[in-house]
Amino acid sequence: MLSDALELPFRRNTPFRFESAVTHGHFLNPLGLTNVVVIWRDPRDLLVSFYYHCYFINEHQNADLVAMMKAKKPFKHYEDIRANLPAFIRFLTKKPVSPDFTWVQFAQMWNGRPGVVQTSYEALRTDTAGELRRVAKALTGRPLPPMRAAQVVETHTFARAKAAAEDKRPKSVEKSFIREGALGVWRKHFTPEAEAALDAGGYTVPMARLGYVPEGAARP
Repeated sequence: MLSDALELPFRRNTPFRFESAVTHGHFLNPLGLTNVVVIWRDPRDLLVSFYYHCYFINEHQNADLVAMMKAKKPFKHYEDIRANLPAFIRFLTKKPVSPDFTWVQFAQMWNGRPGVVQTSYEALRTDTAGELRRVAKALTGRPLPPMRAAQVVETHTFARAKAAAEDKRPKSVEKSFIREGALGVWRKHFTPEAEAALDAGGYTVPMARLGYVPEGAARP
C-alpha cells in the first residue's frame, strides 16, 4: 500500500538494491537504514499470527520454517493454539527464529527512535486513508491527496487481498497467510498462562509503552 502511494517498487524480504523502493523486512540493527517506517502491532496478535506461520504451510514459502519448528518445538495437536501458546511464547523468548531476535529486543531498539516514522496496525485499521497520508507526508514532506489515498486504500483492502490469495492458493497451502485481519484476535487464544509467559519474557513494559495494556492491568 505504501509503495503504491509513493509510486515505488515493493521488495519483500529481499537483499537491498541500489534503487528507490519500499523494502519490507525485520531489522534490529538500524545501521545504514534510512526513511524507516516501523509498523507496530499488539504482540499478542502478532504471536498468534506467527504461531500459524510457524506450524501451517502458507503462500509465503514457509515450509522449511514449519519443518524446523515441528522438529524443535513439537506439539501433539497443532490446532490447539490455546493450549500450545504459552510454551510457544517461552520457546521464542529463549530461541527466537525468523528473525533471530525477540519482539522485546525490537521494541527496545525502535520504539521512539528519532527520525523513524512510527505507525501501527491498529491505527491503519481505524483510519487507513488518514494514517497512510500521515506516513507518506512524514516520509516525503509532501501531502498525499485525499482522493489518491482513498484510491490506494480501495485497491489494497483486506477483502481484496484475501480473495486474491484464495484465487492463487496452491494445493500445498494448509492455512492462508491472510486469515482474519481483525484486531484483538489474541483473546480467542490467550490464557492466564500465556499472559504469564509474556510477563516472564519481558513483554509487559515495552507493551505498555506502546499502549498495549496486559489483560487485567489498569490503563495509565
